[in-house]
Amino acid sequence: MADRDYYQILGVGRAASREEIRKAYRRLARSYHPDLKPGDKSAEEKFKVISLAYEVLGDPDKRKLYDEFGDVGLTPGFNSEQARASRSGYARSSGGFEFHAGDFSDLFNLADFQNLFAGGGRFAEQGVRRGEDIESEMEVDFLDAVRGFQANLSIQRPISCRTCGGAKSGANSCSECRGSGRVMVTENVRVNIPAGAESSKRIRVTGKGGEGQRGAPPGDLYIKPRVRSHPLFSRTGRDLTMDLPISIGEAVRGASIKVPTPMGAVEVKVPACAQSGQLLRVKGKGVQGRDGNHTGDLYLRLLVRVPKSVVENEIIEQLEKSYGENIRQDLTL
Repeated sequence: MADRDYYQILGVGRAASREEIRKAYRRLARSYHPDLKPGDKSAEEKFKVISLAYEVLGDPDKRKLYDEFGDVGLTPGFNSEQARASRSGYARSSGGFEFHAGDFSDLFNLADFQNLFAGGGRFAEQGVRRGEDIESEMEVDFLDAVRGFQANLSIQRPISCRTCGGAKSGANSCSECRGSGRVMVTENVRVNIPAGAESSKRIRVTGKGGEGQRGAPPGDLYIKPRVRSHPLFSRTGRDLTMDLPISIGEAVRGASIKVPTPMGAVEVKVPACAQSGQLLRVKGKGVQGRDGNHTGDLYLRLLVRVPKSVVENEIIEQLEKSYGENIRQDLTL
C-alpha cells in the first residue's frame, strides 16, 4: 500500500518549518476552497486532500509518526513503541537491514499491522488478548463541535465475568456468562470532545473499550460524532461560511456590521461598492485545529437585499443611472 506524500501535496520539503507548512496550506486553500470555486468538484476534492495533508503535517505528533512510519503510523490503535521494538527485532534477525517509512506496508497488510500494534495480533502472547475496541455514536450540536465540550456517554463494554472470573469452564457452568467468560456491562464515561470535531472523524478514548483478558490492556472507545447542521453556518474543513444580508445603502457606501461567530460577535467592515455574492474573509474566526495553533477562517457571503416595500420611481431611476454600464454585458456565448 503506497503512502501519500503529504509534503509533495503541500509543495514543501521534508525539512520545512511549521510556519512554512502553514503558509503553503493557506496559499493552496485559497486557490481550491469550494466557496471560491462553487460547483468545481475537482477543486473540492483537491481541497480535501490539501486539508488532510495539513492536518498531518501541521500537528507535530502526527508529523513525527508519519515521517517514521508513513500512513500506517496514523491508523487507530497504532503503537509506536511496539512498532519500533518489532522493527528492531526484525532488523537484528535480518542482518541489520534498516526499515524506513512505508516498509511496513510491504511486509504486512494493513489489517494485520493494525492488529499487531493494537496488542491483539498474531505476535501477541498466546492466549492473552487485548480488550476489544468498541464504537459509540453521539449526536453533537454544531457549535459544540466547533468549540469542544465535555459530555457523559453511556456505553456498553465487555468485561470478564466476575462470577466465574472469566474461566469459561464449560457451557452453562456459570449462570452469569453461560460459559463465555464475558459479560456486557453499562457504564457512564466522561469524555472530552475536542474543538473541531467532525462527523467523518472518530474520536479515540484510550482504555475505555473492552476489558483485556488475564491482565492484558483494555481496548479503546471510538466515538463517532454525528454533527447537526446549523441555520447560519456551514463548514468546510476548518473554515466556516455564513450568508450576510446587507442593504443597498450598505453595499454602495460600505458599512461596519456586527456579525455573530462561534466565539462571539465581531465588527466587520463591508467595503464600498460591495457586490452580492462577494466573499469577505474574517481571519481566525473559524474552527480551531486540534494542534491548538491553527484556526480556520470565517467567510461571509454578502447578499444585497432589495426593499420589499414600494420604492419611488425617482429613486429607482437615479439608481439605474448610477450603473454607467450594462451589468449583463458578459452574458454572451
